[in-house]
Amino acid sequence: MQKSFNGDCCCGLPGIGEKMSIEIEGVIKEIKFHAEDTGYTVALFESDGESLTVVGALPSVHEGEHYRLEGDMVYHQRYGEQFKAELAEKVMPDTENGIVNYLSSGLIKGIGPKLAERIVEKFGVETMDIIGYSPERLREVSGIGKSKLESILLSFEEQREMQEVMIGLQKYGISTAYALKIYKKYKDEALSIMSENPYRIADEISGIGFRLADRIAIKMGVEQDDPGRIASGIRYVLNSFQQEGHTYAGRDELVKKSAEMLAVYPMQVEDMISEILVKGDVFVEDIDGERAVYGQMYHVAETGVARMLTDLALANYGNPGIIVEKEIKDLESQEISLAEKQKLAVKRCIEKGIVVITGGPGTGKTTTINSIIKIFYRNGLKVTLAAPTGRAAKRMSQAAGMEAKTIHRLLEYAPSMDDRMMMFGRNESNPLQSDVVIIDEVSMVDVLLMYHLLKAIKPGTRLILVGDADQLPPVGPGNVLGDVIESGMIPVVRLDEIFRQASESMIVLNAHKINNG
Repeated sequence: MQKSFNGDCCCGLPGIGEKMSIEIEGVIKEIKFHAEDTGYTVALFESDGESLTVVGALPSVHEGEHYRLEGDMVYHQRYGEQFKAELAEKVMPDTENGIVNYLSSGLIKGIGPKLAERIVEKFGVETMDIIGYSPERLREVSGIGKSKLESILLSFEEQREMQEVMIGLQKYGISTAYALKIYKKYKDEALSIMSENPYRIADEISGIGFRLADRIAIKMGVEQDDPGRIASGIRYVLNSFQQEGHTYAGRDELVKKSAEMLAVYPMQVEDMISEILVKGDVFVEDIDGERAVYGQMYHVAETGVARMLTDLALANYGNPGIIVEKEIKDLESQEISLAEKQKLAVKRCIEKGIVVITGGPGTGKTTTINSIIKIFYRNGLKVTLAAPTGRAAKRMSQAAGMEAKTIHRLLEYAPSMDDRMMMFGRNESNPLQSDVVIIDEVSMVDVLLMYHLLKAIKPGTRLILVGDADQLPPVGPGNVLGDVIESGMIPVVRLDEIFRQASESMIVLNAHKINNG
């Protein structure tokens, strides 16, 4: 087993604070696990007559292949000692037996064990050079016609292309796992893209952030004040604001934080914001006397939500032939008692296209929703229920006695190739087929999810938003419920009477005392 250590210490040991790295070379004897998408592999590896378990990203790996690996020995609590490979490089075999094993491993489509033996019998240790530089000579081997040759060469070229890109990327200290992600995104253009602008990987590949891209770029010799570096740094800092729940960042604060992180002059950041503004990557607006900088996605979502909510609020729906007083009287005959604010909420939901029902714990939101559902159902309207989380949807189903879905399931969410994007089967082209949509726990809905929900609400559909504006805001950017209530554009009914059962709860009582100061 060949071992080498990184570090300049004269005794051959790693320097203080430096990470020790071991290099081994050998053959993949058995693959115990391999994930095609990530390349993560668990394999039995033989090196210098010793066997050990190797774990790590080994893209397009096959048994019998020769590898040079760099990494560290680690101890797994369940599986014992393992070699964790950070960098992996395929090594072309140089013996006849090794070449036969390589060609018959399944790596090169069109070549099985028998054909591999015939090829090596014909060309010996020069086989790999023949395939690489004089491939037409393979026609000299029985069983290889024109179509078979084309298949072999296409497969061989794909493997060579991947290997060249992987080796080229790993020279910059990029781990095999990240190198595979980069290769899958850009294929044979990966090295040229990295050379032109290594920061693209931070913007375009999930899991590779600015910090990692910056380390790679510095190894590639990118200057500290490189325009691509400044642009990517600005997007990174803007994204940090979004992760804290904000849909935008104040321009002054964005400039200050970006300049500090990048160690450049504020004016350089200012100039770059203006440049990416022209490209449409960001949007700048005046909000309450402050220059606000939005990422494109959140600007589209926030302005879209505002526009669609306003359209719903201004639409004239009219009363769908429902006599409110009669319906409420029928409910009360079934021993359902509604307070005045609850009756008002029922009336608003029948009269208006969009209504917000809000109130603290124990104020009768569930009873109000159930009353509204019964009235609409009795009058032949199709009602759809949803909530932002599985737990909230389950509670809604139990309380209403009918199915409630998560918003993602309602909108037929489908994972995209880039998990930064949200893809839904329901949208303006394929809207929800409901007369009434009721969403509970709206305080947990962020601006992106609300944007996609509203896109799926067709004109003429009633939308009822239910939630407690005093609860914690959503994890994602935006404070939709609070902002909608504060806007004054949407009819809002506040339930503020605590009912008998809830009034016995100290939690409910103290929650209301806190809200009332």
